[in-house]
Amino acid sequence: MAAIEKRARWRSSSAQAINATIAIVGITLLLVALACSVSRARANNTRCLQAFANDQHRTLEAFLQDPALQDSLGSAIDHCSR
Repeated sequence: MAAIEKRARWRSSSAQAINATIAIVGITLLLVALACSVSRARANNTRCLQAFANDQHRTLEAFLQDPALQDSLGSAIDHCSR
């Protein structure tokens, strides 16, 4: 009888370990996917702002330094964030 109980406990603890491993791997994959999507969004925003600055024949630094151009930079940021 004791051998059967030990085997039953071993099976349940083994199943718990497998379930915990699957959960940890799943959470890890979710975090990696989230990090990749955030970095892609930032890269796309940067490319969009660079394209806007190139269309205006200026640099991003010029937009940041010139107060007269900051309104158009604000609209570009708004447009690129969509």
